[in-house]
Amino acid sequence: MAIVNVPRAPELPGEAFLEIFIHPDGPLQSAGAPDPGNKFASGRHLEQLGKSMAEMAYMDVLFNDWPHADGGHLSALFQSTINSFMEKVVNAYRWKDRVRGCPPGLDIMSDPEESYRLFRTYAGAVHVEHGYDVLRAWIKALMAI
Repeated sequence: MAIVNVPRAPELPGEAFLEIFIHPDGPLQSAGAPDPGNKFASGRHLEQLGKSMAEMAYMDVLFNDWPHADGGHLSALFQSTINSFMEKVVNAYRWKDRVRGCPPGLDIMSDPEESYRLFRTYAGAVHVEHGYDVLRAWIKALMAI
């Protein structure tokens, strides 16, 4: 088995890690209103932002790597690879090992939706903290592993 060098994930502050790695449906999640002074105050918002921004960055990299492909081919390539890409990244960073406060009965280790949630939430936090260019560069580097 080949050893793969995983690029460093962009640095994030502690507030972001709390939103990323405390399960949003679990008992450790705060029931109160999000802190308006914390730009990472809602994991669900980060996840939705991350879904849009990560998918855009992923498609942007595909477009640049396959400049002569038509839209249908790029769309098919995107649809057939994005989920496995997110799972591969989450596994490479071992992020599922870091999640706390899972709801009872959830087997986080075998649920691919949890990989997608983790990746999207991290990507959303990267976009909030560093912007699109850093998110895109990170995704491009990850696509090479």
